[in-house]
Amino acid sequence: MDLFDKKAFVNENLHLLPEAERNSFDFNFACVYTKNSVGMESGNTSDLSDVVSVVRGVPNSKINDNQKRDLYNHYAAFYKMQEDLRQSSGVLTEDIIKDIHTLVVRGVMPGGLYRNVNISINGSRHIPCDYVKLYDKMHTYIDTVQSIPDSIDKCIYAHLQFAKIHPFLDGNGRVSRLILNYILMSEGYLPISIPAKRRNEYFATLEIYKLEKNVEPFKKLLLELMNLEYDRLIELIEPYLL
Repeated sequence: MDLFDKKAFVNENLHLLPEAERNSFDFNFACVYTKNSVGMESGNTSDLSDVVSVVRGVPNSKINDNQKRDLYNHYAAFYKMQEDLRQSSGVLTEDIIKDIHTLVVRGVMPGGLYRNVNISINGSRHIPCDYVKLYDKMHTYIDTVQSIPDSIDKCIYAHLQFAKIHPFLDGNGRVSRLILNYILMSEGYLPISIPAKRRNEYFATLEIYKLEKNVEPFKKLLLELMNLEYDRLIELIEPYLL
């Protein structure tokens, strides 16, 4: 099956999966996603068991308070985002992005505020836009995202262009990956998690887009991860088929 066949299969048969198994699948994804996304830029090397203990409120002396805060913030932001999607039209707005950022950096810095200084990114040859251009850049960004008719193209642009603009002082990577999943879910797809162990490959796709406007390397990675996520869920569903 290609990706679109897999999506149709899941949509048609997901009701067969017992609720407990679906809840377990969703919880496991949220924890793995949190582990990967928080560890992508920060080097936070928490184990999956650490994430589970943090989100369940179980005491854990293996990781420090900053790690616990970052893990819990990301997990909470992902679930809040899902709840908002269930209650909205799924159209991405600046307010939604600022709300996501506020949750991601809670306890670290004031959230939802665009940077008021110019910055550089370690390891990148791309220099994000001047801060005085941010409001215009973000308005154009939102308008463009909303105008893209193809679901996959919309996801790709929303993620890559946000990473290129880099509107906040901190948390841009985590927010960009949450935006990616916001668009995926709003378009009826499963969310995906980019493995932290593939950070070099992932960062290379971002750099290629920032410097060359070439989306193909990231698109290839995205489609691979989308297929893998559907394969995981289909494997759970298949035993329940008549």
